[in-house]
Amino acid sequence: MPIRFPEPPPGAAAGTDPVPVPPQPVFTVGLDELLAAESGREAAETASEPPTWRRSRFADGGRAEASEVRGEAEADAFATGNDRFSPMIREALAVASEDSRTAGPDYEARLYRVPALSLLALWLHAGDASDLFVPLGRPVGDLEPNRVYDDGQFMAGARAAAERISARYDEADETDELGS
Repeated sequence: MPIRFPEPPPGAAAGTDPVPVPPQPVFTVGLDELLAAESGREAAETASEPPTWRRSRFADGGRAEASEVRGEAEADAFATGNDRFSPMIREALAVASEDSRTAGPDYEARLYRVPALSLLALWLHAGDASDLFVPLGRPVGDLEPNRVYDDGQFMAGARAAAERISARYDEADETDELGS
């Protein structure tokens, strides 16, 4: 299968045997970065920070747990918890592998996250071909989970959702008007 996981830095790879899914780089994008991107800009150009690495493992008793680390040697986890995303990542990988666009180029599996939108997507990055995205979890705007989008479709949908959220922030006089 031409979808592969990149090799994590030494600190991010520690303690991952056995694993529900291999470690994945997580590219986190702020609402401002997403809105500042020109129409048609690729997802890779919206992520300004180096990625963190999401790693998952089976804890004692067989419960899956996940942690997120910076890509540094001897990295300590800065976020840990129940691993509810690995099943969604595996499902998204299965959906993507059935898409005819993944048959040709070699894709690197990444995660693309926009916290302000509660958006997490499997990001299949290819050097010479259009990147592909599969949103995980619940719908975000017009982006449906477990549907494969090319870079332009995905970014248009993410930007439209970001514009709606940003407008709500701008219209609120007080932060408590935003709700939860």
